This record gives sequence, C-alpha cells and structure tokens, in this order.
Amino acid sequence: MIYLSETLLYVCFALLMGAFTLRLVPEGKRPQVVVPDRLLLACALAIPVLSFVPLDQTARTFAADFELSYGQMMKSLLLDAVAGKAFIWTLLSALGLSVLLGMKSFRQDRHMPKVGLFITLLLAVWLGYASHASSLYGLKGTVIHSAHFIAVTIWLGIVITTSWFSKDESHWEPFLSWFSTLAFGCFFVTITAGITLMTFTTPEYVNAWMLPYGQMLLIKHLLLLPLLLLAYTNGFGYKNKLKQNAAFRPLPWFKAESIVALLIFIATSVLGQQAPPHEVKETLQTTAPSSLFTTIYKGSFSPDITLHFSLGLDSWLLLASAVVMIVGFFRMYRSEQLLPAFAMGLLAAAFSYGALMFAIA
Repeated sequence: MIYLSETLLYVCFALLMGAFTLRLVPEGKRPQVVVPDRLLLACALAIPVLSFVPLDQTARTFAADFELSYGQMMKSLLLDAVAGKAFIWTLLSALGLSVLLGMKSFRQDRHMPKVGLFITLLLAVWLGYASHASSLYGLKGTVIHSAHFIAVTIWLGIVITTSWFSKDESHWEPFLSWFSTLAFGCFFVTITAGITLMTFTTPEYVNAWMLPYGQMLLIKHLLLLPLLLLAYTNGFGYKNKLKQNAAFRPLPWFKAESIVALLIFIATSVLGQQAPPHEVKETLQTTAPSSLFTTIYKGSFSPDITLHFSLGLDSWLLLASAVVMIVGFFRMYRSEQLLPAFAMGLLAAAFSYGALMFAIA
C-alpha cells in the first residue's frame, strides 16, 4: 500500500508540473495537450491524502512501540516532527490549489498556469523538507532534494502529459526544439543533485548493494538507460526520421518513454520508504541483506565484507549482451519497430545489472 501511494504521489506531481508548464508554452510551439481540469483538481486533492499515508504508518508503528494512543502519537508527529510539519504545509498548499482549480474564473484566467506551477513547486519543496536528506543536513538537504525532485517531475511530467493527453501531433518539431533543451537541463540538475544526495545518504554505494535499499537504488539508476535511449531518439533522432519518412509518428515512442518513467517512479517510491544505509555494516546488524544479492553473490556472505569489482567471463558476456541490445534498439528505431526497441532497452538495463552483480566479489 505504501509503495502504491508513493508512486501515485509522484505521478500526481508529474501531471501537475507537466500540465502547468505546457500551458505556459505558446500553442504554436507544442502539440494540443488537454489535461482535464478535473484530473488536475483530483491530483491536487490527492497529494495531501497520499502524503499522509507514510505519516499514518509511522504513527501506528510508534503508537504500538511506545504504548500511546494513535491520536496522541499523531498529534506529536504533526507538532514536533519535521515530517508532520511538512505535511501541515502540504495540506494547506494543496487545499489552496484545489480551491483555485475548482473556480471556473481561475481556470480560465491567463495567469492560472503560473500560479498553479508556483504552488506545485511549493508542494515539492515541502516534500523535500520532509526527506531523509533534510533530516540529516537541514536546509542544504532540503534544497538539493527539492531541486532533484522538481527537475525530474518537470522533465518526466511533460513527457507523461504530452504522451497521454495530446489531441494531435502538430507543432512537434518546434516542441522538441525547446523541450530537448529543457529536458537536458533537467537531466543535468537531476544527475548533479542525485549524486550529491548519494553522498549524503549512501556514501558506500557499492557496499549498499548488499541491502534492499542499495539494490533498488541500482535498479533505479539502470532504468535510466532505456529512459535515456528513448529520450535521445525522441529528442535528436526525430528530425532524421522525418527526412526518411514524413509519416513517422513520434507519439508512441513518447508513450514508451513515459512507461519507463513510471517504472522509475515505482523504484523511487520503494527507496523513499526505506532508511538509507549511511553505514552498511551497522545497517546489516539490524536489516536482512537483499535476497537478490544473496542469490546472485558468489562469495561467502558476512555483514563485515567489503565488495569490490572483479570482471570475469560472465560479466563480460553480459556487458556485451547489453551493448548488443543498445545497438539493436537503434536498429529497431530506424525500422520503426517500437515494441522490440522498448524490450531491448529494458534488456540492456537487465544485462547491465547482471554484469555488475556478477562482477562483485
């Protein structure tokens, strides 16, 4: 339940970010994208509800541990804990946005996208305020986590809204000309902030693969491979495809990119509900190792081991297979075969995962 609620929370943010950003763009520079106002209102209302789920889970757990009533524990969390204070601000901001979206006069106002985007950005900041990075590093952690989340949701939010709510495929070339630049900027911020966050939360990146958190972090990172392959073809391969085939339709490829984005949101939702392993050896004293890791790892496991790379034949073969899948992806793109290309992108990530896991000793 908690993972589903977190995934839906990220999707709601992405839809709001994408819809409001696109409405700021002149109609001649984008396809006709119509996200229903009711859906935007539903997303605004859902954000505080979905944000409450982990708080509710924490209150139930602590209430049982400290032999307090649920109400007492929830009151303590809301008034004293950072996550509780962040939820209060999230609730107020989301209700304000919901009221505005419920007003017909506001929906038709030309300033509506600016106001909506501003409030959604505030909501993203409150999410960053409640993050692990914020609890560890205060304002610095809040800023970096918020920047990471905002960049991701703007980039992938535009992909999702364009993919599933476009009424036509007009103005695609001018759309891609500005969106490719924006996506590259968002990707740069995402990577920079993400690496910084890792130094905060997962300083022992490779050793963390022994834990469920580290495994999911690795899977999330490898899912960037098919996402970037699709982003590259959608952003830079489109013009060449049009020269070869004037009837080429890029929208289905954008939908494929949005599906990979959803997979990344799912991985992120799992990560968000696990404590990051600042000290892997200490974490292994209280947390069981990942079943994926123990199944694949060829050595003798103990909590005090330090992982290092040793590339063997199996790793090289898997790495070569990943390269073959990447080459195959581009070949399928040139021949406009979406499903095989999509599968090859995911297989490239899977083979890369296998190559890395078989390389550790």
